[in-house]
Amino acid sequence: METKDDLIEKVLNQIKMDLVHGDADALSELLYHLPEFRLRAYLPEEYAEDDGQPDEAQEWHDFDPDC
Repeated sequence: METKDDLIEKVLNQIKMDLVHGDADALSELLYHLPEFRLRAYLPEEYAEDDGQPDEAQEWHDFDPDC
């Protein structure tokens, strides 16, 4: 029986093959169905939506400016 890990591996391999051939249509369709917070979570912090909260470095600096 195929596990979810096996299926994910097959999907990742297909995505790689599609991208090598310049085809991102299926990947776009797959990503379209993910909630926005999942998409943002994948991106580096500088692309994440500003939630109005200070980042961790700012929090530490506010707590101890000498750190």
